[in-house]
Amino acid sequence: MNRSTRKNNDNQQWSRLQISSGLWKISLLIVGLMIVAGCGNSQQQATPTTSGSTTPSDNNIVEPSVTASTPATAEPQSSEETIPEQSTQSEDTDDTDTFSGTTILKAAKEGTLPDLPKGLALGSSRETLFQLKGKPELGDTDVPMLSYGTFDVAFDGKDKIVELTSSADAYKKLKMDTIITELGKPDEKNDTSKDVAYTAEATYQMTNQDIPKYFLVFSYHTQTQKIQYVRLYEEIQ
Repeated sequence: MNRSTRKNNDNQQWSRLQISSGLWKISLLIVGLMIVAGCGNSQQQATPTTSGSTTPSDNNIVEPSVTASTPATAEPQSSEETIPEQSTQSEDTDDTDTFSGTTILKAAKEGTLPDLPKGLALGSSRETLFQLKGKPELGDTDVPMLSYGTFDVAFDGKDKIVELTSSADAYKKLKMDTIITELGKPDEKNDTSKDVAYTAEATYQMTNQDIPKYFLVFSYHTQTQKIQYVRLYEEIQ
């Protein structure tokens, strides 16, 4: 073999060695990368992951809602639902409409006055009066005349009522000229200014099946025409 041929052969062998050496290095590099990748996977698998142990980000923080236990408070009911308006009007009401001349005349025909207790009239006994109104707080109870504030009662010798006089405020709202318009001209007028200045009385004669003759009297102020009191009395034989 000549020298040139040997030299070519040597060059070819050297090239093969270099190629082999390069392939070997590439193989080692690939194996190294695989080992590194394998170690990384092993480390990742070796680290346990606990659900819920991670810290939520600021955007995902959910604050717990606390519901305060507040005692229920019942709302007050309106006056319209709970408290129905009750009538406080009694038998002794001072309603002007109730104490009109017509109403007074109607009661007088039954021997009584509209502001007096029902059942109390001319001819009633002293005992009936006590049952309806009780006994007066002051004075004797067996005297001929008893006073109950706004009205007075007079008895005859048999303890029967023969006179009822009332000065209830409702009468004082009426005027004599209005009474005359409703009841007509009185049977008699008396000037009582000698006893009480600027006063007079207008009298209407009455009768019914129980009392043959009795009188309804209005005492009034002659200047203002306002009623002072009303009296109902029986003529004693």
